[in-house]
Amino acid sequence: MSKTVRQQESTKFSFDYLDYLMEQEGVVERMVDRKLKQMEPKIEKLIEEKMKKLINNK
Repeated sequence: MSKTVRQQESTKFSFDYLDYLMEQEGVVERMVDRKLKQMEPKIEKLIEEKMKKLINNK
């Protein structure tokens, strides 16, 4: 039993949309990685400051 044209188009649309979503996931992942890399020094500095405060408060 063969698929109708409508079923074929629906399947193609589904696969095209899945490809689009996977591309977008890659874009978001790269953006998050870039932002995290930019923020790492600041995060490390904040962690060090918090650790010093904790040690000094004991």
